[in-house]
Amino acid sequence: MQLAMQDAPVEAADEQRAGMRFLLVLAIYFLLQVVLRVTSPAVLDLDEAEAILSFQHLQAGYGNQPPLYFWLQWLMFSAFGINLVALSVQKNLLLFCTYLAMFHTARLLIGMNAAIIAAASLILLPQLGWESQRDLTHSVLATCMAALTLWCYVGLLRHRSRWRHALFGLLVGLGLQSKYNFAVFALGLLAASLLVREHRRAVWTRDAWLALAVAALSLAPHALWLFNHLDVATGATLEKMHGRGGDYAGRVARGFGNMVGATMLFATPLWIVYGWIWWRRRGQARARLDTPAALFILWFYLAAFACITVLVLSGELARIKSRWMQPILFLLPLAFLVLFPSLARRTMRRIILWAAGVCAILILAGMLARGYLDKDTRAPFGALSAQLMLRFPQADTVVADDLTVAGNLYLHHPAWTVMLLPKVLQSRPALRGELLLIGPGGQPEHGVDRFLDAYPSGVVRRRGRLAIGTPQDRQGAIAVEYALVSLKDA
Repeated sequence: MQLAMQDAPVEAADEQRAGMRFLLVLAIYFLLQVVLRVTSPAVLDLDEAEAILSFQHLQAGYGNQPPLYFWLQWLMFSAFGINLVALSVQKNLLLFCTYLAMFHTARLLIGMNAAIIAAASLILLPQLGWESQRDLTHSVLATCMAALTLWCYVGLLRHRSRWRHALFGLLVGLGLQSKYNFAVFALGLLAASLLVREHRRAVWTRDAWLALAVAALSLAPHALWLFNHLDVATGATLEKMHGRGGDYAGRVARGFGNMVGATMLFATPLWIVYGWIWWRRRGQARARLDTPAALFILWFYLAAFACITVLVLSGELARIKSRWMQPILFLLPLAFLVLFPSLARRTMRRIILWAAGVCAILILAGMLARGYLDKDTRAPFGALSAQLMLRFPQADTVVADDLTVAGNLYLHHPAWTVMLLPKVLQSRPALRGELLLIGPGGQPEHGVDRFLDAYPSGVVRRRGRLAIGTPQDRQGAIAVEYALVSLKDA
């Protein structure tokens, strides 16, 4: 008995050191991701291009996307300049915070072994391990806010205080401004907190009003904008959700099929690894469904999927992408460990760390290869912007027909005002002087005609085609159609 008591502190100290080493390796991994992104020739993809264009205008709302990611990116660009460093640091900092929050949440609920296992398992989810690095922005932020909110919630269960309630409300309010599907996470969390007796007593005290007030105040500016621009904010999203249309029964059937398919796709290969571990230890793997943490997880997922089911049955949600499920499904590793806490041992920790290490190496190698071998990720936008500046020094506004072209041109020449042609045609902003219309190569008339229809006073001074590089070059090749247009009146 005395020997066991002496071994316990030693074992606890070993686990603490293992946790610190894991967090250090995790930080190094994300630092390597920043280095790879900054040194890679890969151009901005859709989400990153949208983020960099948003820097030009600080607004309460940005079309069908909530504003928080763009606000944070505005701060990063203001501090570090408009460059890939600011873009990559923000994304990888958010991802690191997601892993960190998962680590601490699992540590509070189960222990240090579970903390390492749950956090390391996130890289086995392709949407978090690969897609979030490749291009995602708002989904990364929504997942980070969900992880931070849950960490704060679990801390609140252990130590009730007014400042924790206020922080919880702030995180919920900010989460709803990260991506609108965060609302499903928030509703699941709300329902579970009410349905688990121990949680209800800890959370729903008099101080809960403080959390609600802080959440409402933090959400108020965007909520007012949303109320006044509801069509703009929901139009494109509803169109994506409807999918191919069809009758009610067909939409509902597709919706349920997509929900199951998106869930399985999101959880692969995690469920294979966890299933193999469970099968090997099935004699010890007894589910604990009677603990408050287990009941919370079960009620959370029941409520979250009930929300999605209601949307599917309404006929409005026929298309579901796996990334839309990310703010609720990223909790799957934690859910497994909460339900099977007996498996959170060193044996499982070694298996998961080995699998996570292999995935990390493959992801780093894939990001490196993507930048140098994938011709779709390379284009000489630096040389293109330099040529356009040399030929048209009088033009200070660029209107591009393509989002990636617009974002990459602005990245290489922030002195320009860069706008998207579809948004210009929709909002008809006041334009004066000379501007450049940039369209894809091979379509010399399409964008110009649409622009002149919207701005009849415009006069085309010069037009042509500009091609830079060859497919064999390190930076690849690009060709655009351009038109120099003079505008006298708005």
